[in-house]
Amino acid sequence: MILNNKMKKITPILIIMSAVLICGCGLPKAKENTAAAIEQIQNYEYEGALMALELAEEAGENQLLIERARGIANLGLTNYEEAVGNFIKALSYSDWKVDALDYDINFYLADTYERMHDYQAAVDTYTSILELKKKDTLAHYRRGTDLLLLGDHDAALADYNTALELEPDNYDLRIEIAGRLSESSYEDEGQEFLKNFLEEKEKKLSDFDKGRIYFYMGDYENAKSFFEEARDDDDQNTVLFLGKTYEMLGDYNYATSTYQNYLTKHPEAAVIYNQLGLARIESQDYEGAREAFSTARSLGNTVIDQTLSYNEIVAYEYTGDFRQAAVLMESYLKKYPDDADAIREYEFLSTR
Repeated sequence: MILNNKMKKITPILIIMSAVLICGCGLPKAKENTAAAIEQIQNYEYEGALMALELAEEAGENQLLIERARGIANLGLTNYEEAVGNFIKALSYSDWKVDALDYDINFYLADTYERMHDYQAAVDTYTSILELKKKDTLAHYRRGTDLLLLGDHDAALADYNTALELEPDNYDLRIEIAGRLSESSYEDEGQEFLKNFLEEKEKKLSDFDKGRIYFYMGDYENAKSFFEEARDDDDQNTVLFLGKTYEMLGDYNYATSTYQNYLTKHPEAAVIYNQLGLARIESQDYEGAREAFSTARSLGNTVIDQTLSYNEIVAYEYTGDFRQAAVLMESYLKKYPDDADAIREYEFLSTR
């Protein structure tokens, strides 16, 4: 069921945050074809998963699990309207008793709305969750973030504070909240939040966490020192933050070297390729940037495909190939028709 005590139907209406759940641990065991589809989803084989789910439906397998899996596959393929429909249909197969599966699907539903930039629908979905599960930290955090994007600072802060009260020693949560505040025009508030937290918890924090705090505070020299202390060339997060810190310090050569060294051992890291491309743009290596974005897209990581596609178009613009940029932008807008920035950029490209 859709988690709302008043049973108000959330209308599917036509960004980006990561998917909430992947495997659905602790959920009902799926039968043969549905299980095969879930495995394919975990390997980013979304088209194959949808085909397996057709077989699952023909075999009369659990329809709720089939629609849930279809929603996740369509989410991966960025078919957001279809995904919303799948998740709502999945919930229609649920009985009156709210269980882990209902919460799981509602989180996916909210995540889909966020990717569609329909933050109000996402807020409504999290509110439905919290009406029945008041102490869900993730729902408070995600709703707070969406409220912040909607411009409701006070309501967002209330959710953030509730999340922190529920998990006072969750360092990652505190850092993420401060980062969200800083990114949403509340930089001073975010930095003060971090400063107080650092003074209170400094002895308990790892070098990596200290580095992240200083990074979000804009103190990149201290951030660099702690990230170097925490350096692990096989850890994507450490490499990403270290490289971005050097970028902020203007040392793009060292940043790109950091990313390239990681990619030599981990060539499947689309996120690092994307950051490498951004660093190359800043250092005016536009051909190299285009190559990095193109390589990342070829990896098939649909979670960041929209970002990669847009960045690749920008790289083509920088190289002066406006014709190819326009062709790619036309294709991009067919897939993401509500991207206002892309629409404006396409109008510009059409005049070149």
